[in-house]
Amino acid sequence: MLATDADCPVFGFNLACAYPFPAAAASFYRPLAARLAALDPVVYVYPEWETHVTIMTFVNFSLHLRPGPARLAQLQSLLQPVAELIRPLLARPAFELMAGPPVLTRTAAILALSDPAGEIARIRQSVSAALAEEQALRAELLCAGLNVPGIIHSTIMRFKSAPPDLPRFLAEFEQVAAAAAPFPLIINELLLTTETKPYMREGAVIQRFPLALTRN
Repeated sequence: MLATDADCPVFGFNLACAYPFPAAAASFYRPLAARLAALDPVVYVYPEWETHVTIMTFVNFSLHLRPGPARLAQLQSLLQPVAELIRPLLARPAFELMAGPPVLTRTAAILALSDPAGEIARIRQSVSAALAEEQALRAELLCAGLNVPGIIHSTIMRFKSAPPDLPRFLAEFEQVAAAAAPFPLIINELLLTTETKPYMREGAVIQRFPLALTRN
């Protein structure tokens, strides 16, 4: 899509955090993003304002390309019931994620994130349990692409096409990854976000859920 239709109108929405990365984390991300962007013209590196961590996907944008007015209205109508469902579940303390070096997959580069307090897993579990009791809403979301990721990560790079010199690309990527310093992301709010162009090239925060600051 990045090569042929990067600005395709889509619709999805997610429970997310760190959209975009907090300022302290962004200062670590900027030089890393610059080194990744210099690897090859075929890569698309997320600019700072697109960085995010998806906790859960309620409506998957990739299933809703150029939705017609009726379908778009139907999908948008799910926002309010989801917000009402999750609001009481998100009264939680602020927490910290730790970003490791970038890891290459077949389709992207991600930052794997550790969650020492286990908050992301608890959020996913509590929202999934609440949805299980709201069967009609859950059924609509399943048809729309409901997904709970199995890992905690932030995608930071995708490909517009295959690298022309793959061995060189892999070797240079590993050099960038080896030099990348881990950095923390302080999460003090959760977000219900829409996605209206692929890969958060355009989106909006629909609801903010502040997290309680802890005291030492």
